[in-house]
Amino acid sequence: MRALLVLALFAAAVHAQPQPKPEKGDSKTVVKVYDTAHLTGATGKASGVANTDAVLKVLIETLPAGAKAEFVERDGGKLEVRATANDHEQIADLLLALARLQDLAIDIKADVYELDAAGYEKFCKALPKSAAKPPVLFAPGDAGDDKLPALDEANKLLTAARLVQTSKARFVNGAEATVSARRTVVRIDATSEPAFVKDGFALVAVPVVSADRRFVRFKLTEQSTAVVGTRKRELGEIRGQKIVAETPLLEDLGGTGSAVVPDGSSLLFKLAYAPKDKVWVVKLDTTIFIQAEENELKRQEEKNKK
Repeated sequence: MRALLVLALFAAAVHAQPQPKPEKGDSKTVVKVYDTAHLTGATGKASGVANTDAVLKVLIETLPAGAKAEFVERDGGKLEVRATANDHEQIADLLLALARLQDLAIDIKADVYELDAAGYEKFCKALPKSAAKPPVLFAPGDAGDDKLPALDEANKLLTAARLVQTSKARFVNGAEATVSARRTVVRIDATSEPAFVKDGFALVAVPVVSADRRFVRFKLTEQSTAVVGTRKRELGEIRGQKIVAETPLLEDLGGTGSAVVPDGSSLLFKLAYAPKDKVWVVKLDTTIFIQAEENELKRQEEKNKK
């Protein structure tokens, strides 16, 4: 949806500009077939518009009023177009612009570390100062070379701690997603109908790549629930035996933060949720994925093999 909004603004700007007058020979109809599968996520990319209708909407709304292009939707994401040479140039440019908006994603590796109180205090003292505000402990957006030794020392302390879990996935640019989560299912059997609650955390992020494709801006939200006890209450008696219901007492935890990190760097987030007398810290390693660059690398590899 974000990509379509950006493209709509781009398309409006294109449409607002005066269209060149047709030159001699421009009225001749040319038939071309365009592959739009990569625009709808059919090639396994992280993002994509909803379907071919979304692509057609952009083309029809952006082409000049006098354009008489005819579209035939075919299988496999193919789009057959009958139009003049000038209109085909605009169609190709629009499809390229849409592809550029859709070729970004963010690869995120999330490691959850557990420290005791003393280890966490030592770790925080080792961290270099940054503009980050809790629950974000550190983001290298403003980190210079002078901070690298301290950062290396803090990283050694963190990686020496217990690794609770690790995960890695590719996420859509600008879309909300859960980048790390761990929830324990707690059963409740002391009721007429067995039920359950979840004790744990989920770290939700909205990663947005900068226009120059060098930085990623994060909005981070922790959504956590902890079971802090149980409550019993009598429901009555059956044949002289008391019926007691036991329900868990839950506490909602969490926090929000934001950070800007360069491509290929990491940020640290302190979770409000953690086992008793422990501290959990999430390290997010971030890499911008650009489909066009991946395609170019593959072409170069195939060329070198020949």
